[in-house]
Amino acid sequence: MRPLRVAVQNIRGALDVELHLRPFGALIGPNNAGKSTLMDAVLLFYGALDWDEARDIPWHAEPGGESWVEIDYRVDAAEAKQIGLDLVDGDLLRIRRWFTRSNDHLAGSYYLIPQDGGEPQPTGWASAAKLGQCVHIPAISNMADHTSLSGPSPLRDVLLLAFSERHIETMLMTARAALGTLSNALQEGPITDLESDLDDALTPWGLSAKVDVGELSNDLIMRHLIELRLHQEGTHRPLETQGSGVQRAMIAALIQAAARLRAKAKEGAFRWILFEEPEAFLHPSQVTRLAHDLHQLVTAGNTVVTITTHNAAVLAAAETSPETITRVHRSLNGIEVASPSPALVSKVLADIHTRSAYAMGSRSCFKTARLTAADEEQNRVLYDLDAHRAAAFFADRVIVVEGPSDVLFFEWLARRGLLAQLGPNVGVLSAFGKFELHRAASTLSLFRIPHVVLWDEDAVMATSQNDSKKRMCQDGAALTALAASSNDPESSFVGAVRLTGTIERWLGIPEEKDNPWKATNIGASLGYAYADPSSLLPTRVNNLLGVLTDLFVGREIAPYRQLPDFHDALISPTLPPLTVNLPCEVAAFPRPVCGCPVPAWPRGV
Repeated sequence: MRPLRVAVQNIRGALDVELHLRPFGALIGPNNAGKSTLMDAVLLFYGALDWDEARDIPWHAEPGGESWVEIDYRVDAAEAKQIGLDLVDGDLLRIRRWFTRSNDHLAGSYYLIPQDGGEPQPTGWASAAKLGQCVHIPAISNMADHTSLSGPSPLRDVLLLAFSERHIETMLMTARAALGTLSNALQEGPITDLESDLDDALTPWGLSAKVDVGELSNDLIMRHLIELRLHQEGTHRPLETQGSGVQRAMIAALIQAAARLRAKAKEGAFRWILFEEPEAFLHPSQVTRLAHDLHQLVTAGNTVVTITTHNAAVLAAAETSPETITRVHRSLNGIEVASPSPALVSKVLADIHTRSAYAMGSRSCFKTARLTAADEEQNRVLYDLDAHRAAAFFADRVIVVEGPSDVLFFEWLARRGLLAQLGPNVGVLSAFGKFELHRAASTLSLFRIPHVVLWDEDAVMATSQNDSKKRMCQDGAALTALAASSNDPESSFVGAVRLTGTIERWLGIPEEKDNPWKATNIGASLGYAYADPSSLLPTRVNNLLGVLTDLFVGREIAPYRQLPDFHDALISPTLPPLTVNLPCEVAAFPRPVCGCPVPAWPRGV
């Protein structure tokens, strides 16, 4: 079983929200964006949280508005049979739980929602037990909830699985037989005498007494014979005496152990783990390990993990990809999310595949081209998140740049507070080359993140006529691919700035060819310039930041084109629609054409 989609209607600030889920997923967004509300919506569905109208009805709810949570599951034939529902829509199970009563639906009840638009059918369930177990770990968690041996908990699950092991069952049978012999002996001795005395005392009331010796049950063993403690230097201590970091690490370890043993036991019950801010209270090295362990849970058995996080390192360590991210934010309309559907991701990947093939073909002036496989393209688009690149998805605005020199330049500015004018939460994302600008832009558009693309024109650095022709071909192809991305209906592209030459050349500072020294070179050059009152470089940088700011907010940028700093540069809030049919061009590879079949946009557009 696997949840595919969650729809939330009129619960707190979530008035009409839809999430698309992956086996491992992350909700990201600022504080008070609504991440915990979406987690609680799943808990309400499972009954792990009680509905409270004073808390859960939206403040400005319309009279008669319905509140419900609907979850789609993918199930196989065996699971459908176990659930007891006849699915006419293949392997898709859609269940909705209403929380407000109407003429047609009972509050708190579960309904099967037909895919053909038919009337919801009551399931008759008193709980969501047939849909597996939902385990919630809040940012501030009570250790006792996860080590309880009298109620549901990861520790109890592990022990119950241990009791099901064949050799342990054999030992328990032997122990129970011995306890039965002991029980019989007790019954024949003091207990019989005690019962006789009690009977005499109760006779006036017409009562008699019976003293039973209990069985050696699994529950008795767990409640009274097992205790989880920590051991250090000969001293035993309860878990509750330890710090929050130790406790959260222990909680995660218990959950992982339970999932691993469940997989080993081939237990089919589904488990959904909701883990809020796994990085809370942990040292960075422990954050990395915990995030990796959480990701491993989805491969350990029938388990799905959904986290909330404020830490980009968690996404990188958990081997997440952008498609597993859900961006949450608040607007005047309540909680809003950017959660791309699988169909949308597939379409974007297909478009990126075509654009990449076209752009890469320009390296040989379209005489040959290396066509990447679709799965390889998906890896290049979605699985290259390190902690630095992941941070861009937490930003409200992003500057897409061509390579590491541009990143180093903006990082230097950010450390000195010079990027503040662009907004309070601006990120920088390296595309790893001009031919990849379009894919970085398309990926950001999946999450509706406004972005400006800044890169350089290589043709101005040509050393010969043939070199100039080749570089113009490549510049044009990279621009064509980016234009295709920027003109997509769902694009969040807000502007383009193409400088003449590399960022170092444009700034007028020495260009270090050895990558390990680029950071030192850029930092030192900028430091000297900003310390020199006569340097014109700070003014040039301010003009560039002004262009980016005005593109983000939609102000007129024509005056910048008149500045000497931007002579021959391309500055535009939009890019012209394509005049090239990219799929047809790609289908024609290879062909003996020496030239550049791309639109020739004039400089300074």
